[in-house]
Amino acid sequence: VFTKLCCFLNRTNIFIDVVWVDYRGQFVRYYKKLPPGERLPLNTFVTHPWIAWASDTQNRINVDKSYVFYPQPWQGEQRRTIIYLDLPLLSLLDICIQKVRSLVKPEHIEELEIPRELFWKLKERKEVRVEDSPHITELRQH
Repeated sequence: VFTKLCCFLNRTNIFIDVVWVDYRGQFVRYYKKLPPGERLPLNTFVTHPWIAWASDTQNRINVDKSYVFYPQPWQGEQRRTIIYLDLPLLSLLDICIQKVRSLVKPEHIEELEIPRELFWKLKERKEVRVEDSPHITELRQH
Protein backbone atom coordinates (compact mmCIF):
# COMPACT_ATOMS: atom_id res chain seq x y z
CA VAL A 1 0.00 0.00 0.00
CA PHE A 2 1.40 3.37 -1.02
CA THR A 3 1.64 6.27 1.40
CA LYS A 4 1.03 9.92 0.62
CA LEU A 5 2.39 12.97 2.45
CA CYS A 6 -0.36 15.60 2.53
CA CYS A 7 -0.99 18.95 4.11
CA PHE A 8 -4.61 20.10 4.44
CA LEU A 9 -4.95 23.91 4.28
CA ASN A 10 -8.13 25.54 5.60
CA ARG A 11 -8.87 28.40 3.16
CA THR A 12 -12.27 29.15 4.70
CA ASN A 13 -13.30 31.54 7.48
CA ILE A 14 -14.71 28.72 9.65
CA PHE A 15 -13.40 25.88 11.82
CA ILE A 16 -13.29 22.52 10.04
CA ASP A 17 -13.27 18.87 11.14
CA VAL A 18 -11.10 16.60 8.98
CA VAL A 19 -12.52 13.08 8.73
CA TRP A 20 -11.19 9.77 7.40
CA VAL A 21 -13.70 7.32 5.89
CA ASP A 22 -12.64 3.89 7.15
CA TYR A 23 -12.95 0.51 5.42
CA ARG A 24 -16.47 0.01 6.81
CA GLY A 25 -17.62 3.39 5.50
CA GLN A 26 -17.62 4.84 9.03
CA PHE A 27 -16.52 8.41 9.64
CA VAL A 28 -13.46 8.74 11.88
CA ARG A 29 -12.72 12.31 12.95
CA TYR A 30 -8.97 12.86 12.70
CA TYR A 31 -8.88 16.57 13.56
CA LYS A 32 -11.41 18.78 15.36
CA LYS A 33 -11.74 22.49 14.68
CA LEU A 34 -8.92 23.20 12.24
CA PRO A 35 -8.79 27.01 12.40
CA PRO A 36 -9.14 29.25 9.35
CA GLY A 37 -5.80 29.66 7.58
CA GLU A 38 -4.17 26.77 9.45
CA ARG A 39 -2.46 23.70 7.99
CA LEU A 40 -2.75 20.06 9.00
CA PRO A 41 0.18 17.91 7.86
CA LEU A 42 -0.55 14.19 7.79
CA ASN A 43 0.65 10.95 6.30
CA THR A 44 -2.06 8.81 4.75
CA PHE A 45 -2.49 5.87 2.42
CA VAL A 46 -3.82 6.04 -1.13
CA THR A 47 -6.63 3.71 -0.04
CA HIS A 48 -7.90 6.22 2.57
CA PRO A 49 -10.62 8.64 1.41
CA TRP A 50 -10.98 11.91 3.36
CA ILE A 51 -13.86 14.35 3.83
CA ALA A 52 -14.33 17.56 5.81
CA TRP A 53 -17.20 19.51 7.30
CA ALA A 54 -17.87 22.68 9.25
CA SER A 55 -17.21 21.94 12.93
CA ASP A 56 -20.37 23.64 14.18
CA THR A 57 -22.92 22.59 11.52
CA GLN A 58 -21.46 19.52 9.78
CA ASN A 59 -22.09 21.21 6.42
CA ARG A 60 -19.77 19.60 3.89
CA ILE A 61 -16.57 21.32 2.79
CA ASN A 62 -14.74 20.77 -0.49
CA VAL A 63 -11.50 18.82 -0.11
CA ASP A 64 -9.29 19.45 -3.14
CA LYS A 65 -12.33 20.64 -5.19
CA SER A 66 -14.51 17.64 -4.31
CA TYR A 67 -16.56 16.38 -1.36
CA VAL A 68 -14.30 13.30 -1.11
CA PHE A 69 -10.51 13.37 -1.43
CA TYR A 70 -8.76 10.25 -2.69
CA PRO A 71 -4.97 10.51 -2.24
CA GLN A 72 -2.91 9.74 -5.31
CA PRO A 73 0.29 7.66 -5.12
CA TRP A 74 3.58 9.38 -4.39
CA GLN A 75 5.18 10.63 -7.61
CA GLY A 76 8.58 11.60 -6.22
CA GLU A 77 7.45 14.95 -4.78
CA GLN A 78 9.98 16.46 -2.38
CA ARG A 79 7.28 18.26 -0.37
CA ARG A 80 3.88 17.46 1.04
CA THR A 81 1.00 17.83 -1.40
CA ILE A 82 -1.18 20.79 -0.38
CA ILE A 83 -4.86 19.82 -0.18
CA TYR A 84 -7.14 22.85 -0.10
CA LEU A 85 -10.23 22.94 2.12
CA ASP A 86 -12.75 25.36 0.58
CA LEU A 87 -16.40 26.28 0.93
CA PRO A 88 -18.46 24.67 -1.84
CA LEU A 89 -20.37 26.74 -4.36
CA LEU A 90 -24.01 26.43 -3.28
CA SER A 91 -27.28 27.52 -4.82
CA LEU A 92 -29.09 30.45 -3.24
CA LEU A 93 -31.74 28.01 -1.99
CA ASP A 94 -29.14 25.86 -0.21
CA ILE A 95 -27.47 28.92 1.33
CA CYS A 96 -30.84 30.12 2.65
CA ILE A 97 -31.69 26.69 4.06
CA GLN A 98 -28.34 26.54 5.87
CA LYS A 99 -28.91 30.02 7.30
CA VAL A 100 -32.46 29.29 8.49
CA ARG A 101 -31.25 26.01 10.07
CA SER A 102 -28.63 27.97 11.98
CA LEU A 103 -31.25 30.41 13.29
CA VAL A 104 -34.29 28.18 13.96
CA LYS A 105 -34.36 25.17 16.26
CA PRO A 106 -35.71 21.97 14.64
CA GLU A 107 -38.76 21.93 16.91
CA HIS A 108 -39.74 25.46 15.76
CA ILE A 109 -39.54 24.86 11.99
CA GLU A 110 -43.23 23.90 11.84
CA GLU A 111 -44.14 27.37 13.14
CA LEU A 112 -42.62 29.09 10.09
CA GLU A 113 -44.99 30.39 7.45
CA ILE A 114 -43.17 29.08 4.41
CA PRO A 115 -44.03 26.94 1.36
CA ARG A 116 -44.31 23.19 2.08
CA GLU A 117 -41.37 22.36 -0.20
CA LEU A 118 -39.08 24.57 1.89
CA PHE A 119 -40.57 23.18 5.09
CA TRP A 120 -39.57 19.62 4.10
CA LYS A 121 -36.08 20.69 3.06
CA LEU A 122 -35.59 22.35 6.43
CA LYS A 123 -36.94 19.32 8.30
CA GLU A 124 -34.59 16.86 6.63
CA ARG A 125 -31.44 16.76 8.70
CA LYS A 126 -29.01 13.94 8.41
CA GLU A 127 -27.54 12.60 11.60
CA VAL A 128 -23.87 12.00 10.96
CA ARG A 129 -22.38 9.28 13.11
CA VAL A 130 -18.71 9.87 13.72
CA GLU A 131 -16.18 8.34 16.06
CA ASP A 132 -13.07 10.18 17.14
CA SER A 133 -9.72 8.74 16.17
CA PRO A 134 -7.51 7.75 19.13
CA HIS A 135 -4.99 10.13 17.54
CA ILE A 136 -7.43 13.05 17.29
CA THR A 137 -6.02 16.55 17.43
CA GLU A 138 -7.97 19.61 18.47
CA LEU A 139 -7.13 23.26 18.86
CA ARG A 140 -6.47 23.74 22.54
CA GLN A 141 -8.18 26.75 24.09
CA HIS A 142 -6.07 28.60 26.67
